[in-house]
Amino acid sequence: MQKILIVHTGGGLGDVLLSTPVIEALKLNYPEAQIDFMARPYTSAAIKNNPFIHTIYTVDKEKMSWSEAFSWSRKLAKQKYDAALVLWSNSPLAFMLYFARIPIRVGQDSRFSYSWTYTHKVRIRSEHGDEQSHWSDVMLDYVRALNIPVPQLKPRFVIPETAIHKAKQLMQALPQNSGPIIGLHPSKGISNVAKIWPTSVFADWLKALYQQLQARLVVTGGPQERDITTKIIEEAQVPCLNLAGETDTEALAAVAKQCQVFICPDSSPAHLAAISGVPTLDIFALKSDFPNRWKAVGAPVVVIRPTTWKCQRICCKEKCPDFSCYKQIDGQQIVEGVKQLLQSDIQTES
Repeated sequence: MQKILIVHTGGGLGDVLLSTPVIEALKLNYPEAQIDFMARPYTSAAIKNNPFIHTIYTVDKEKMSWSEAFSWSRKLAKQKYDAALVLWSNSPLAFMLYFARIPIRVGQDSRFSYSWTYTHKVRIRSEHGDEQSHWSDVMLDYVRALNIPVPQLKPRFVIPETAIHKAKQLMQALPQNSGPIIGLHPSKGISNVAKIWPTSVFADWLKALYQQLQARLVVTGGPQERDITTKIIEEAQVPCLNLAGETDTEALAAVAKQCQVFICPDSSPAHLAAISGVPTLDIFALKSDFPNRWKAVGAPVVVIRPTTWKCQRICCKEKCPDFSCYKQIDGQQIVEGVKQLLQSDIQTES
């Protein structure tokens, strides 16, 4: 194969990060091939500096319109791709590749409306009762569908020198006490939760880390999360550096890399930290979370999860009224998890 297209326009940044082993597996099998990638502008940050990617196409929406799909099919037809892999399928994407006449089209099975358009179909394990496989390995099933060898691969993210320089400048304002540098990203990337997010819980975590470990604390978040991080720090009443809104994806990874431990509810910053080699405390508080599938990989990782939940039988994070599940995790559990990660004998997650 000379030209391969990977399409991943769904999910969030973390989903694309966990799909990066697909890129490397293809490059290992087809070292001379040009590999291009289609993603949304925000999630394309996950592969912006990937050394195996030649061209990045961006589309604005997870599910493009039919007119956009047919327009793209004409563009892609001119590129004469040998193969395309759709890692997050929907009808417009499937037909985009079909009408682009790409000879090998790999995509999801079990979809009556479009799976027939794929020449190689992938059975998504998580849709058939599998709760144990990690998502990065599930993604590699798209490469296995080509009947080529797939080694054990970890997600990859490249931090540019400009981001490292920016992170070092930002971290100069870090409180100058004697303890370890601990990062906390206290949000989960869910929209419109500022009024109900349990800020007091995260404040207690910061307070415990400062009082018991004399930790030098840095709190991160996106621009839309600045109010949440400010409130958490005010409630904690301990010295913290608030970097919410000060970093893009690359700089966030670089800030995390300056930390000795990074704490995060299951979301893309946890993946960025672990992929960058930072010991990570991965919080899976929601009843609907799947730690085995979504835990951070690439560095020592400790997963913290409640043993009981007081919420209703069905858990939906987008509709949760108060995120009370986080109240089941106290500051002492966070301190013990951090202590574990600070020890040298923790084995790296694979």
